[in-house]
Amino acid sequence: MPMEKEAEQAAKPEAKEEKKAEEKKTSASKLLKGKNWYTIVSPAMFGEKPLGEALAADPSTLPGRKVTASLMELTGDPSRYYMTMRFKINEISGTTAKTVFNGHECTRDFSARIVQRFTQRIDTNTVIQLTDAKIRVKAIAICNRHVTDNIAKAVRKRLEDMIYEAAEGKSLEEFIGMFITGEIQGAIRADVNRIYPIRVFEFNKTEVM
Repeated sequence: MPMEKEAEQAAKPEAKEEKKAEEKKTSASKLLKGKNWYTIVSPAMFGEKPLGEALAADPSTLPGRKVTASLMELTGDPSRYYMTMRFKINEISGTTAKTVFNGHECTRDFSARIVQRFTQRIDTNTVIQLTDAKIRVKAIAICNRHVTDNIAKAVRKRLEDMIYEAAEGKSLEEFIGMFITGEIQGAIRADVNRIYPIRVFEFNKTEVM
């Protein structure tokens, strides 16, 4: 008899666990009932790569949702590891949720790494009008050492002028395509170096308005 009681007591916790597991399964089934999974993909310029999945009963509720992805994962370029791209769902095709570029941001560790002692940081914040969109661009430049106010103003002014020039007549896709490869940054840095040597220049953040 004692052995039977011990066996019965040992079985109770197992039965409770099984009941909990069954309840969770039933709850999950209710949650999924009437809903479908939609694969979120990057814009065509990023290869329409999967960015994740979204669950929805009504696909019309998906447009507007935002997702992020590392530029390194999208392009395979390890040198751009510090850029996080932001996308927004804008269209549903079957079970595919298509996205458009919505902005980007550099990681905090990138900013911390490039801003070193005895260097000077110069920031710009501009709004540029492209042929098909308006975008806010925040850029960061690092001088090799502290500079006078006059030099800092001259560098900032030239950076802003170069950003406007780079964006002139460009579509959003063209502009983004140039900055994710570093093409614009390299050209701007080479030009501004004639005013004062720039150790680093990067687009720290962009936001489609």
